[in-house]
Amino acid sequence: MASRPAYRLGDLQLRILKVLWRHGPASVAEVHQALSPSRLAYTTVATMLRKMEGRGLVRHREQGRRFIYEAAVTAEEV
Repeated sequence: MASRPAYRLGDLQLRILKVLWRHGPASVAEVHQALSPSRLAYTTVATMLRKMEGRGLVRHREQGRRFIYEAAVTAEEV
C-alpha cells in the first residue's frame, strides 16, 4: 500500500486551497478578493501561491499576462 505525502499546512495555505477548491482556477487577484475580509496584502497572497506551487500544492498556467492557479491536491490528500 503506497503512502501518500503528508502536507503540513499553515492557516493561510489552507484558506487559499479552500478558495481554489470552492471556486476552481483563479488569478491572484481573485484569490485575494475571496480572502478580502482578512486584510491581507495582494503581494502576500502572490508570494504564498508561489511557495505553495514549489511544494506541489497548486499549479499555474498563463492566461495573457496573468497566472491562473488551481489546486494540485484534493481536500482528501491534506
